[in-house]
Amino acid sequence: MNHTSFKIAAAALAVASALSSTAYAGGFQLTEQSALALGRAYAGVGVDGTDVSGMYYNAATMTLHPGTQVQFGGVGVGLNLEYVAKDGEKNNGRAKEEFVPHGFISHQINDSTWVGLSITVPYGLATDYGDNWSGKKHGHHAEITVINFNPNVAWKATDTLSIGAGLALQYVDAKFGVGYNGPGPVNGQNVNVNSKYEATDFTWGFNVGLMWQPVDNLRFGLSYRSETKHSTNGDLTINGKDGNTVLSGTYDASVTVSGPAWAMATAAWDVNDYLSLYATFRWADWSSFDRLQTTGAQLGQMMQHLQGTNLAPILGAMSNIENGWKDTYLMSVGYDLRVNSFWTLRGGIAYETSPISDEHKRTAIIPDADRWWFAIGSSFHWTKDFQTDIGFAHLHGVHERSLYSQNLATGEWTEDGRYRHLDAYLLGVQMQYRF
Repeated sequence: MNHTSFKIAAAALAVASALSSTAYAGGFQLTEQSALALGRAYAGVGVDGTDVSGMYYNAATMTLHPGTQVQFGGVGVGLNLEYVAKDGEKNNGRAKEEFVPHGFISHQINDSTWVGLSITVPYGLATDYGDNWSGKKHGHHAEITVINFNPNVAWKATDTLSIGAGLALQYVDAKFGVGYNGPGPVNGQNVNVNSKYEATDFTWGFNVGLMWQPVDNLRFGLSYRSETKHSTNGDLTINGKDGNTVLSGTYDASVTVSGPAWAMATAAWDVNDYLSLYATFRWADWSSFDRLQTTGAQLGQMMQHLQGTNLAPILGAMSNIENGWKDTYLMSVGYDLRVNSFWTLRGGIAYETSPISDEHKRTAIIPDADRWWFAIGSSFHWTKDFQTDIGFAHLHGVHERSLYSQNLATGEWTEDGRYRHLDAYLLGVQMQYRF
């Protein structure tokens, strides 16, 4: 690659980086690192060889991309979290529509070695019910943005086997809001309290992958990304009233938020010049996200001071949110149909399991459920070196999706209401250029 081409590629990736630094994302674990692969529900992602974003899912697949290639784009996310309480009250936790950006650059050093850099948003969350919502004890506001800077290297060990690895440097910006409005467990007197936690953190992780190509038209991939544990330190602001007791203040506090480890197996079969078939299976270690616990010396002193009031058990429950999550699985299949040299049509379907193992522990800020993916997309090859891609997917939540409350005095559980809809609508666009 000549010096001019390198500067052009670096400038394009800088644009993607600037987008990443200002974006929020919908959802917690974001698979949406490729607008192209979105169009087939991420079936065969990486080993498909159709865009360099494959390095995020499996760094070894960079060996499918000769020369120097740059890609950037993003996926717009709209949510529909329509909740109906038992008394008929309705609310919707969707925040404004969000944009999940991504940027990639891959460079072939020689016949056997590739290097690359990806800038992505692998985890994100944006829900908002308003802090006056009657169900705010389930959480009323959350924003999580994780920006991932990920240099990678790939080595073509033999004609059939490639190996890749990378280092993930992550920045997180997290906000959580939870409250309570109702009778207190001590004397039944009405209590109204809101809390909001804000913090940032840096951490790191790693990724490894391999790709096996036994024949020219068949490829298999295995990849793994490590857990990234963000031990955030920030501010907890509490405003509340329990009869004549008024609480208002900001306290130093800490919360640990974990992005789970995950492993992925993928396959691609180029049936002929026109048709390719793909499949993906992914496991995610969401059992590591056991609780959201807020701790701190100032917080502990304040809790001791409030002993005997309604605020003590309520704030105790708010600062120790048990998730009790389980591991999840994503299974997807899809296809590419190369209609002609200009237009490729694709589609896919997927099923993803929910991490919630105990329905009583579902929160409003992450109201997850099992979901189906239905996806379509297209690529447009304007020249042999430049193409644009578009993808659309509808994620539809199914099965159990209610919110429950526990009486702090008796321990009894009651159903508060149910999510009528848990849906997401994803629209992705991107460009790719090969130098």
